[in-house]
Amino acid sequence: MNGRYLSKLKQFRCVYYVSRMKSTTTFSKDEPIVKLAYSIHKNEEKGVKSTSVIVMHGLMGSRNNWRSLSKALCKTGRKVIAVDARNHGESPHSEHMNYFLMSDDVLRLMDSLGEDRVNLIGHSMGGKVLMTLALTHPDRVENLVVVDVAPKPRPANVTPTTSSYLQSMLKVSSSLCDMTEISLSQAKKHADMILQESVQDLSIRQFLLTNLIHQDGRFRWRVNLDSVINNMPELGDFPEFNQQFTNPTLFIGGQNSDYILSSDIPRIKELFPKADVKHIENAGHWVHAENPQEFLKVTKAFLLENDNR
Repeated sequence: MNGRYLSKLKQFRCVYYVSRMKSTTTFSKDEPIVKLAYSIHKNEEKGVKSTSVIVMHGLMGSRNNWRSLSKALCKTGRKVIAVDARNHGESPHSEHMNYFLMSDDVLRLMDSLGEDRVNLIGHSMGGKVLMTLALTHPDRVENLVVVDVAPKPRPANVTPTTSSYLQSMLKVSSSLCDMTEISLSQAKKHADMILQESVQDLSIRQFLLTNLIHQDGRFRWRVNLDSVINNMPELGDFPEFNQQFTNPTLFIGGQNSDYILSSDIPRIKELFPKADVKHIENAGHWVHAENPQEFLKVTKAFLLENDNR
């Protein structure tokens, strides 16, 4: 982002809340409850004039990855609620992890915040969570934006790569176990050397290293690696649905990514009959980070077009 664009974002205020309100939605008593961590972004000067937006990150990410874009989106007079998925960011850890449970987490958050209907924006894993929410509770969703993921299992060439990343992160955990006298920056340098064995892309290593923190006298990953690894078969898949989400939906893919292919469009249209699919130039899987200006342009235009329809 250029300096002029960043300067405009400074006028927006980010407010952080922790919800302790009781949920009004009925859930199975057997389901483990996770109260998601979240941040609320809103333009204090303009107020809130349109339906709120909930944003969810992808695998190994957090709501912090969406901070600048959330502030930009609230410029349209919307309240933007950026959330950490279970086992990510500052949300609680759980051994249970699938798209139904994770979409229920979002519903609980909506209830606690008094949000009856919302717009949803989800990237990759977050996109699958929010597609699941829209398909199972369409009455709670106004519009849906899915970022560089399709309603299908993840591409075959991606799963081995992700597994190697996770194994390298476990190796980092073991290596840092007895290193208590070094700084966080030194720990990240050490971790980076280990990650280089399987993660050649510097930007991906830097992304993964945002999860490394120092807490209670030791270094650890913020993300719950054990749960992610144990539940990877579910996270890499996508549930089967017979029902549709018939409200406006936008799929945004990266031109250099293979997560949304032309062969995926029939299934997309089957589940989301009002879906439009756009690919953004000069962007790969992390579309919103690699070409944020174009991503914002497309997303804001979609939301504005479908406001109060």
